[in-house]
Amino acid sequence: MSLCREHIDIAPGQSYPFHVLATKYTYEGNPCSAGITLVLTHSLGVHMETWEITIAHLFKLSTSPSSGIKLREIFSIESPNHGRSAVVNAEEIAKHPRNDWTREYARAVQRFLVTMMAAESRTNFVSWNLIGVSHSVGAAALFIAAEALPAIRFQSMITFEPGMTSKDSPHRHRSNQAAIAWAWLRPDVWRSRKAAKKELAASPMYSTWDSRVFDLFIEHGLVDHPAAKDPPPYTFPGVMTALSKEHHARSFQSDDLVVDGINSYAAVTKKIPVHVVWGRIHELANQELKDFMADASAGRAPASVSYIEGASHMVIQQKPEKAAEVIYSIILSDSRRMFRL
Repeated sequence: MSLCREHIDIAPGQSYPFHVLATKYTYEGNPCSAGITLVLTHSLGVHMETWEITIAHLFKLSTSPSSGIKLREIFSIESPNHGRSAVVNAEEIAKHPRNDWTREYARAVQRFLVTMMAAESRTNFVSWNLIGVSHSVGAAALFIAAEALPAIRFQSMITFEPGMTSKDSPHRHRSNQAAIAWAWLRPDVWRSRKAAKKELAASPMYSTWDSRVFDLFIEHGLVDHPAAKDPPPYTFPGVMTALSKEHHARSFQSDDLVVDGINSYAAVTKKIPVHVVWGRIHELANQELKDFMADASAGRAPASVSYIEGASHMVIQQKPEKAAEVIYSIILSDSRRMFRL
């Protein structure tokens, strides 16, 4: 059995200028016509396919004879300036401010959910068992979208290394400085995918990734350089990162990360179970931030907090199958708890 993919492209409209791309995943041979629907959002700098190893393992777990849960389908939504979305939205991106892409990702998620809800012949997000799964900046986007759309009822949320904090946190300033410096200094143009793969595989960050997730990044996180279309002798047939260095660096200036995101997170924790999963290795998030996200006295009350050993901030890229096992375990635990109620 293998993953089945359906590519979704929600065209721009009067109220939203960008294409919203997503991939719908099902499993070949999976007879489940009812069950759980997952909605996934990704971290900064990757692409919607970055979840595929996790998704495949989730379907494997859910289709085993002893499985306690059934997955109907999984949707992975892409930020409009990442991956293939950056190519189809290139002309509109050039007109857009460069530092509010967390908000833009939240708007893209809202547009996707509302569009899919309206197309009830395909999907009815109002009545289905819907669970949100997010990583890093994708957490802010998904929590903002969920709070803005009360008619679309998520049963629960699972968030990995959520990229949110308070506006005045000293940790925010330290982590942002490091992240911005890395974003501006990272390599972003190569002569070929082969050259990019060789250089990135030796880098401190990408060398920690699961090799299968890394290969997905080389395939989907890089795009043809615009100069490849120039006539000879001006042609440059190289590749570049889909997310520009400027958009990457300036994303950390967005208050959506640190004000709206954390407020929406706190509001959602009061309505449904929210499970927070951290990498055990402190990187962008230190223990102070991890405690901050679970401060019930400030209205932030996650249903559980857990850790994945041997992982840091890029936990989905480093431990994709372990992430799937954590998601499966949380969903199973929640379903048993609801059954007892």
